[in-house]
Amino acid sequence: MPLPNISCPHACSEVVMALDTGYRTPLTAVHKGCWEGPMTGNMQSLRTALPPDYTVVRGCAADFCNTHLQSHDIIPDLSRAPYPQKLSGTECYVCLGIHPEDCSVEKSRLVQCHQDQSVCYQGSGRMNTGNFSVPVYLRTCHRPSCIAVGTTSPWTDIYLHGSCCEGNLCNRDPLNVFMSAAPTLPGAPHTLGLVLVTALLASALGGSLGLST
Repeated sequence: MPLPNISCPHACSEVVMALDTGYRTPLTAVHKGCWEGPMTGNMQSLRTALPPDYTVVRGCAADFCNTHLQSHDIIPDLSRAPYPQKLSGTECYVCLGIHPEDCSVEKSRLVQCHQDQSVCYQGSGRMNTGNFSVPVYLRTCHRPSCIAVGTTSPWTDIYLHGSCCEGNLCNRDPLNVFMSAAPTLPGAPHTLGLVLVTALLASALGGSLGLST
């Protein structure tokens, strides 16, 4: 789709933040705008945490250079079935959206949980970059540890807060209203330009520049 042109004092940026339930229910936030931070930094993530997520941050210093992240092909499949394909015996509601109604029980799917995911999870949170913040609401399967830690970097943060329960389809309570927007992250890209929020299935990871986890 056409994007507006803006004038940046230093450089351009593009950010992709993807969150998934792990059961074919993804949410992707894309931001393109101006860059005011450093060109390097470390991502921090807990790869064993659920739900799975992925972040790409890219800064560049030429006119209209922030066009590398054009499609969902840069995002890996966050809903890969485990091998061997063994079920835990627990059934949960699964949904993911940016409005509470997107994740109502009536709009949620019923799934058979994978392997060691023997409890149900429900919660809400935010996907943050700079002073731009997207609310998220989700229900999914989880491990008994109930660890939900999103990817962080000097420029982005995926924050989740929720709880787990035992028993089939126990994650059916109303979801809390999302938390207030997080403060601007130091060195984050300035949020000018167009922001897209989509819910499309990602394919295999392609080549990309910048940082990812």
